[in-house]
Amino acid sequence: MGDVALMTPALIAVAAKYPNVQITLATRGNFSPFFYNIPNVNVIGINLKKYRGLKGLWNLFRELKILGPYSKIIDLHASVRTRIFSFIFRLQGIPVYRIIKGRKEKYQQIRRKNKIMNRLPHTVERYLKVFEKAGLPANPRKGPWINVDSESKIFASEYFKSVGVQKKEGLWIGFAPFAGHKLKEWPHYKSSRLIELIKSEFNAHIFLFGSNDEKKTLNKFQEGIENCYIVSGGKLGIRGELGIMEKLDLMIGMDSSNVHIMALMKKPVIGIYGTTHPYSGFGPYAQEDTGVLQIENLPCRPCSIFGDTACYRKDFACMELIDPQDVIKRIKLILNVNTLW
Repeated sequence: MGDVALMTPALIAVAAKYPNVQITLATRGNFSPFFYNIPNVNVIGINLKKYRGLKGLWNLFRELKILGPYSKIIDLHASVRTRIFSFIFRLQGIPVYRIIKGRKEKYQQIRRKNKIMNRLPHTVERYLKVFEKAGLPANPRKGPWINVDSESKIFASEYFKSVGVQKKEGLWIGFAPFAGHKLKEWPHYKSSRLIELIKSEFNAHIFLFGSNDEKKTLNKFQEGIENCYIVSGGKLGIRGELGIMEKLDLMIGMDSSNVHIMALMKKPVIGIYGTTHPYSGFGPYAQEDTGVLQIENLPCRPCSIFGDTACYRKDFACMELIDPQDVIKRIKLILNVNTLW
């Protein structure tokens, strides 16, 4: 999800510089709210379950071809599926331009010995490079890069009414304690302690973000905490969550989609990074420094690009050494606030 959301700065830049270029964007249907109000970008929401295997990709090609003709194919993912899909278009004589992900340079960052820790291009920069190769160079524009539509606002309004929040008072802080891979998650006891500290330090409402599968843990985090609410499941979906995020003062999370999405809305974030590193190109966009909380100079970091590995030290030092008080200090720094009680 984060990779898809990060397409927005690139699409906005290209659409603004080339107003006569029509872009057909094929992505998962539930991701379409990210691209609201981008001129000349026509989003085709796809249910990938309908297009499995080679036959499915062929059927998708036939359906999308009707919406053409296309002069260029831009592959911003370079997965097996998109490579096959773009190959079909190439057989029709349409040139394909594909992202270069820099796998070799990223491997040099995560190997155990002789790491080379140069700051690699951000994912947004890599996306823009593909458009440049396709003859459409463009520079990033000022955010926000994700805008909220009226339906998102309605969903959010209904949510706030359902949890008994009548008006905005004090700080509204979002916290997303989970990630796609367990190794990217802060230990749960630290997340629980952070929630307690936020309530003791600030006059704040806390909104906990997670999936339906994570709701049981969220309930434990919420237990006994006043003005702490769960944003999970139901009819909210991505659209509703965007409407809620728009109202927040700050989002705290892991190296995960919630932090990236909030940054793309040009809202302050604190991303807790352990096994992964923003130098790999996945820092919160335009907040790669202030929006990242990490342990510097830990020789084993990073050990993974995506967090899909295991801690070979067995002590999870990269996350264990980050204290909840460190997050409180960063909140005060970013929002320029002291204790509000």
